[in-house]
Amino acid sequence: MCWVAWNKLTKPKRDGGLGFRDIEAFNDALLAKLSWRILMNPQCLLARIMLGKYCKHKSFLEVGGKQTASHGWQSILIGRDLLKTNLGKAIGDGEDTSIWKEPWLSLDKPIAPMGPAHQDTEKLTVSELWNSQTKSWNKEKIRLLLPQWETEILLLKPSCMQLISPNGFCKILCL
Repeated sequence: MCWVAWNKLTKPKRDGGLGFRDIEAFNDALLAKLSWRILMNPQCLLARIMLGKYCKHKSFLEVGGKQTASHGWQSILIGRDLLKTNLGKAIGDGEDTSIWKEPWLSLDKPIAPMGPAHQDTEKLTVSELWNSQTKSWNKEKIRLLLPQWETEILLLKPSCMQLISPNGFCKILCL
């Protein structure tokens, strides 16, 4: 018999609770932390072992879970999926950021342009929308390829500073 409701026990001590943690949320946070470590430090022992075993043909962010994978790896993938919902793309010089396949349009949420990409524009990168001589966006090319996203793209200000939005997304734009 429970004399006190669980939500009262999990309140912080300063609010009259006992400060118990929500075990599921705490576990998810730890799994996301492990995934972040694998993503940011692929030379650590854990990352080398796991990536060598499960990520031979795809990157860590793209690999799918297999039924035959270990329980530990499946748990790490749960943490990775939590990270992916709030993960943005650091643009850098734009050479390795695909216009059509990666979320680069917004600091608030991960948005990638949708639409049928023509065969000749399918492999374009963000750097090809930037005019390096005038140090500004190539408005004509943006209007030709992504007219519905023109205002959002033009709002992205080139800089080498790391920008972090209130939601925790990060962009680095060094064009």
